[in-house]
Amino acid sequence: MVSIIILNYNGKEFLKSCLDSVLASTYQNFEIIVVDNASTDDSVLFLRNNYSAKINIVSERKNYGVPGGRNIGFNYSKGEYIIFLDNDTVVEKGWIEEFLSVFSKDEKIAVAQAKLLNMAQKDRFDHAGDFITPFGFLVERSNGAKDTGQFDRVENIFNAKGAATMIKSSAFKELGMYDDSYFMYLEETDFCWRAWLSGCRVVFSPKSIVWHAYITKLKDEKKYYSNYIVRYFGCRNYLITVLKNANFFNVFKMLFFQVSGFLILSLLFLLRGKFSDAFFILKAIFSVIWDFPKIISKRNLVQKNIRKVKDRDIFNLIMQKKPLSYYFLIATRYVTGRPY
Repeated sequence: MVSIIILNYNGKEFLKSCLDSVLASTYQNFEIIVVDNASTDDSVLFLRNNYSAKINIVSERKNYGVPGGRNIGFNYSKGEYIIFLDNDTVVEKGWIEEFLSVFSKDEKIAVAQAKLLNMAQKDRFDHAGDFITPFGFLVERSNGAKDTGQFDRVENIFNAKGAATMIKSSAFKELGMYDDSYFMYLEETDFCWRAWLSGCRVVFSPKSIVWHAYITKLKDEKKYYSNYIVRYFGCRNYLITVLKNANFFNVFKMLFFQVSGFLILSLLFLLRGKFSDAFFILKAIFSVIWDFPKIISKRNLVQKNIRKVKDRDIFNLIMQKKPLSYYFLIATRYVTGRPY
């Protein structure tokens, strides 16, 4: 049994194509759980009128964010494996079998990410997993490249994007599920880091193919990803993830470079007159300081109850070093809004 958990928030325009593609999967031993995070676009009415006999609809009166909503879906699930799937996706028919085939190769695999392709340019990547840099930032493996088979092998990745990810149900529960305080962004990174710390593996599943509308002409970025969400939660959750999961040496090293980097980014936004962007980053840093005791409490749980593997042993497998020019280009992308 596989439980497919689809989180929805005002995504009515994507639900039909997503659900129809999942229901057409060749592997049929699955359940579909759609968690609606208090949508205001009649998503729930649409689901009840068209799919009530085929799916389990969980309608919430409050928006619990991405990790909170996914955790709610997990609590309704019955499968040995769970798949977290974004509502703005379309899946290939054999995607579930390919996921299961990957898990059968190694019992240490706890998480596998599908090959996420761009829905508007179907021969280009949306995401093929991330590595981590020495400063604790993520670096995309594919970065929108054309799919020429360069990633067509099962291999270790540090972080799996939650848009189409299969996880062992037992591992998801034992590792504490997603941290629902994240609300949006990097909750998968935090979870995958815990998976690595526990001695499990996170891998890329290249034959599980899913198309994703994220940041394409098919999905209005401003409608779904406000500056506040991107700047505030992006900065805040990076810092929290490092504080929770890295050893003491890497905490100090990574936090120094991350806080410095975010402060420089905030200054660049100020110089360009983007005052709200700068404010949201500063607010994020101060929120981490304010919540420091709670974060340290979570860190203690991770380090005492989950960690079985040293940082250096993990980073030897999934770390990628980048020159300083790379970070400058990333900052330029954020400030100017242009791709690098």
